[in-house]
Amino acid sequence: MINTIVIGLGPIGISAARALREDRSFKLVGLVDVDPAKIGKTLDELEGGGPDRGPRVVSSVQQTLPGKPQVAIVTTASHFAKVVPTLRQCIRHRLHVVSSCEQMSFPAFSNRRLATQIDAQARKRKVALVGTGVNPGFVMDLLPVVLSSMMTKVTAVKVTRRLDAARRRLPLQAKVGATMSEEQFRSLAREGKIGHMGIGESVAMLAAGLGRQAKPQDVTIRLEPVIATRELDSALGRIQPGMVCGMRNTATWRGKDLSIELDLTMAVGILDAEDRIELSGPPPLTLIIPGATPGDTATVAALVNCARLLPSVSPGLKTMLDLPPAGCKAR
Repeated sequence: MINTIVIGLGPIGISAARALREDRSFKLVGLVDVDPAKIGKTLDELEGGGPDRGPRVVSSVQQTLPGKPQVAIVTTASHFAKVVPTLRQCIRHRLHVVSSCEQMSFPAFSNRRLATQIDAQARKRKVALVGTGVNPGFVMDLLPVVLSSMMTKVTAVKVTRRLDAARRRLPLQAKVGATMSEEQFRSLAREGKIGHMGIGESVAMLAAGLGRQAKPQDVTIRLEPVIATRELDSALGRIQPGMVCGMRNTATWRGKDLSIELDLTMAVGILDAEDRIELSGPPPLTLIIPGATPGDTATVAALVNCARLLPSVSPGLKTMLDLPPAGCKAR
C-alpha cells in the first residue's frame, strides 16, 4: 500500500483523492490546499457531504508528514515555474511526485534551466517526478510514439483531437473561452491568459520519442477562437451565435525528414468528437478513438496509475517516455 497525498483540491484533485481512497493499492494520508474555505474539511465534506474518517485538508506538505507519505499528486498549476516551489517541498521530504501540470510533461521545452535544477535535486534526494495527463501526456505525444513502434520509418505525424467542451468541467469551459466575445478572446490570447497549455510540450515529447529534438523557436503555435453558429448551452450560460464557444490550438514542427502537426479543438457543441493519429511511412498507420479520450477521467487515471509506478522508478525529473507502461492495476 502506497501512502499518498493530494496537493491542490480543485475538481481534478478531488477526483484523484476519491480514486486513491477507492483503490486498495493506496492509502490516502493527506490533503493539501491553501484555500481557507477548504482547510479542516474531509474529502466527503469537500464534495458536499458529511465528515468522514479520512484526512482533513491542511495548508502545507509539512503538516501531512505524520501520515508518512511516499507519493504526492500535485494538481495546482499549468506553468512549471509555478509548481516548482511545491516540487521543492516534496523533494525536501523525499516524496515522489506526479503532477497534472501541463508544462511539466516535457519541462525542458520551455524551462530547460529550471528543469535541470529540479532534476538534480530529485536525484540527490532519490525521488522521481513526472508530469502526466491525457493531453499532454498521452493522446498527442506518448500514444503516437507507441504506435510508431509498428513502423520501420515515420516521415510525418498528424494528431487531431476534437472534444465537446460541454462534457467537461466548468474551469475548462472558461479556459477555452466559452461565452466570450471574439474580441475578448483575442485580447486574452495576446496576453497568454486563455487557451490550452502544453501543445508545444507535446510536440517536443513526440519528436524526442522519434529520435529528434524540437526546439521552441522551431515550433509554430497558433490559437484561434471557435465561433458558435447556433445557440448552445454551457456551464457558464447560454452561448448565442457569434459568441465564442471554444478554441482551436495548433502546433507544427518540421525537421529534415519528419514533420509533426497537432490540431486540438475544444468547443461546446462539437458533434464529431474523436482522437485521430495519422502516421505517414511505409506503411502508413491510422488510429481513431471515436468520441475522443475523456479528458477529466483520463487525467485522474493517468495521475493515479503513474503514482503507483513512481516508487520503483529511478530518481530524477522524468517524462512519460522514461516510464514503463502505467497500466490500470487498480484493486
